[in-house]
Amino acid sequence: MDAAGLDALITELSGVGDPLADALVDELTAHPQQRHLLERGLREGREALGELPGAPALAAFLAELEALTDTAPDHLLERASLPHFTISPAEHVLDLGAAALIHSYAPPRTAAVLVGTGELTGRALERVTDTGRWNAAALVPGWLRRGEPGYVATAQVRLVHARVRRSVRRTAGGAGPVPLHQVDLARTWLDFTLVTMRADAALGLDLTGAEEDSLYAYWRHLGLLLGIDRRLLAGAVDRAGAELLAERIAAVTGPPSEDSRRLTRAGLDALAGALADLTPVPGRLAGPMVRAACRAMLGDDLADQLGVPRSATAAAALRPLVALTRVRRRLLRRDAVAWDRVVRANVEATRAFALDGGPAGFAR
Repeated sequence: MDAAGLDALITELSGVGDPLADALVDELTAHPQQRHLLERGLREGREALGELPGAPALAAFLAELEALTDTAPDHLLERASLPHFTISPAEHVLDLGAAALIHSYAPPRTAAVLVGTGELTGRALERVTDTGRWNAAALVPGWLRRGEPGYVATAQVRLVHARVRRSVRRTAGGAGPVPLHQVDLARTWLDFTLVTMRADAALGLDLTGAEEDSLYAYWRHLGLLLGIDRRLLAGAVDRAGAELLAERIAAVTGPPSEDSRRLTRAGLDALAGALADLTPVPGRLAGPMVRAACRAMLGDDLADQLGVPRSATAAAALRPLVALTRVRRRLLRRDAVAWDRVVRANVEATRAFALDGGPAGFAR
């Protein structure tokens, strides 16, 4: 699809939520006793529930998830996410946190919704951790199969979005634009793909072209499970396609707001604490290093708009670390056995993190 076609599609979908998830949340609100059916259906499959004459939205929701999962090729579910694990969980604190999540705060309307919930400013570390745990569960090889932790957690995240849409629209009396609409969801998808991979390169954690393509294939499937219209993701088969989608979405997105800057401050403070906990970086240095990494990954223009402070000292300290990381990574790739050992160790560490408290925590 060319730029003109994408522009028309973005206009069409800017007022559209996620019909299946929205209908299910309405149904569960009217019939809360059916929540146990949802939990069982996600873990055991639609067939375990028998006939569902009084729960048509639940039946339709499960049917779509299972159709997507059952038709996905084995190599996609079992191997396509492996490039993610060439980077350690501690390093993903930076690319997913100080790049993807902070970038997601830039759109002013999205930031207003997030600030309105009070969750991301008052409980920043908890919410950042929950998002990281969902991301971990969704990327563990095999965990997007029916009933597996990533599959269940992704369905629950999709319903969280629907609950937010319902809550905001009720508060606004049904007036105003649909929050977390299809274009917002696609923008967030780009934060976890294009933005994250750009961030990796800025930190010396470069992926090969084949590794990037593999992750785009995996994330396109994950995006469909999250309820994103497949037409928006159809062209995002590689970096060039993702960049075109990002460019056209950016054209209809306003600049960061004060809400964006509030979220950024809270998010970076939370990430600094996480970095100090997960790495040998001393607490007093974690904040400056996270902010310097954020600026390096997002670029000075956006970092300035988000209110990320400049620090010449931290930036200077970061440069040799990036260079050393790039050299170390290049040398490690030359030893296939050692490289595979690193990937497997990162998968196991990520699996343990995802199960620590359970990926379903995001939906509570």
